[in-house]
Amino acid sequence: MTPEPTSTASAPPSHTPHRHAEPRHGEHAEPKHSGARHGGTEPPAVVHHGPTPRWKLITLAAMAAAALTLGIWSLLAVDPARIGGTGLVEAVPPAFFIAILLSLTAFVATLNLRRHTPALLATQVLVLVVILHAADPIIHGLPRLQASYRHLGIADYISQSGQLDTTIDAYFNWPGFFNLLVLLSGATGVSDLMGLATWAPLATNLLLLAPLLALARRLTSQPRQAWAAVWLFYLTSWVGQDYLAPQAYGFLLLVTLLACLLSAFSGWAWPTGSNPLTRFLARTATRLDPTVPHQGMSSPQPLDAVILLVVSVGLLVATTASHQLTPFAAIPILALFLLSGRLRMPSLPILALVLPVGWLVFVASDFTDGHLTHLFGSFGDIEAHTLGALSERVAGSPPHVLVVAIRMAEVALVWLLAALGAFLAHRRRTAWLTAALGALAPLLLIPGQPYGGELLMRLYLFSLPFAACLAVLTFLPDHRGAPGWKRALALLAVGSVLASATVVSRYGNTSMEKFTTDEIALVNQLYATAPNGSILIEAVGNTPWQFRKYADYDYRALLPSEPMPDPQPLSCDVPDKIAEKSGAYLIVTTSQKLASDLLETTPPGDLDRFIATCGSLPHWSKLFENAGGVVFHIQGVGNVN
Repeated sequence: MTPEPTSTASAPPSHTPHRHAEPRHGEHAEPKHSGARHGGTEPPAVVHHGPTPRWKLITLAAMAAAALTLGIWSLLAVDPARIGGTGLVEAVPPAFFIAILLSLTAFVATLNLRRHTPALLATQVLVLVVILHAADPIIHGLPRLQASYRHLGIADYISQSGQLDTTIDAYFNWPGFFNLLVLLSGATGVSDLMGLATWAPLATNLLLLAPLLALARRLTSQPRQAWAAVWLFYLTSWVGQDYLAPQAYGFLLLVTLLACLLSAFSGWAWPTGSNPLTRFLARTATRLDPTVPHQGMSSPQPLDAVILLVVSVGLLVATTASHQLTPFAAIPILALFLLSGRLRMPSLPILALVLPVGWLVFVASDFTDGHLTHLFGSFGDIEAHTLGALSERVAGSPPHVLVVAIRMAEVALVWLLAALGAFLAHRRRTAWLTAALGALAPLLLIPGQPYGGELLMRLYLFSLPFAACLAVLTFLPDHRGAPGWKRALALLAVGSVLASATVVSRYGNTSMEKFTTDEIALVNQLYATAPNGSILIEAVGNTPWQFRKYADYDYRALLPSEPMPDPQPLSCDVPDKIAEKSGAYLIVTTSQKLASDLLETTPPGDLDRFIATCGSLPHWSKLFENAGGVVFHIQGVGNVN
């Protein structure tokens, strides 16, 4: 297939008889002068660069190796006990930031070489991924987030029972990801996937590299811009949805799907002059971005097209079966691609809509029937889904509020750079419209529902690959040569700011998201003691449990792990009420206390007071205790001696 041209051209006439404004199979689109301000058509002069001096390549490779070595050493030297309210930034030695700066400098210098060197750029990006996104497994050696353990438990239940019980909870109504884990466990013979969950953040980001690059190549005018966009994505991907979760899997599938469609099925889905609507769409798209008529690639061979179409449909089905939100994010993206001449398969946006709606109605009916109010009760309440959800996040302890503020500032900076990049590309008459539509499309989901207060974070994640492609246009020219040192230094400065912010924004909650081996041991002791069917209570919802015996117990939480506007002390009456009939087991862990203090779920020190006060009651008995926490058995009223 021919490479994507970077040319500019005037709007196609309304009577254009051909179906797609793109080269036919076997033809070669002549690249035009990408820097032409008025649609110039003169091809650029061909510049032949000699090989890059070997000493430069060795130096840049050595910088990458030094950054990797120093970064891993710095993370291994972290004392987890020093991680405080603003997260990892309090505990890492200065050498960690030197490693990041060394990595960023090496990438920008590689980007600025006269000859494009993708292998070295890939090496620099991989080093950044390890330093910035593998901190949790390197430091703690255990999965982060309570949800990681819950997802292991769901896969374990499916593996042990060999069936899906859709009445247990919502996860079993979207089982695709968990079935994949079961398949992986069966194929490898590894029944304990704790190691996979531990290293999932690194593995997810490494798997994302190829589809991210393929997508960026379709959205930008030249390869250096694409590599810089991928680099910028990793610098600003602070949401943390890369752990062992359906969201990480769904996002990987979504990026792969979009890269595939833009590579193989780009172009107008109808003759651009067939009726007033199509003429309006074509003229509007071309007026905004004159490169649109030239962005389609040559059509693949019929057999290849069929295979790619089947793969695309398979990706849509897999995404629908695995995650509640991601399939709906694909709908507006594909629809806008169709309307802007970047997707010539009109059936795909329709299929993208039919699949998740049909799944809700027919496959996930056990969940949908009992949660209609939860799913659609706030439909259309844009303020509640945006400002309301945001105000709930800007709460908790002062360190936590600072972390949230840095996250918002980082998002604002990314969007500001993206807007500036789109404006400059429009002025230069080079490609930008597709990336802009991809970045804005997920925002159309805002009226739907708040998604547990996490909608804005998820939408930022969905839009980030596109926003990054726009942001780099602020710094990198459209010609295929080196950007020059002024632009390179500006990119390095902005990258350093974003990387520093991401250390805080991504790892700001590490104090409560990390768990210890003592806490895992405490949970295992609880499982060994409590009979199946028992009620297990956590004081605050932040316990590393449910990784086995997922459906064997009745799991409860006295308080959710979220900020409370006016936190009240915990009372012994609440767990007593739960344990009134048949008794219960209560676990209070270090991670629960850290979450309570960070988010101000309860008054400061309240969990220690709660343990001391309630633990002295005659029907409360302490079963075991270690550095990770304590477990009590609460007798039911009928069993009190």
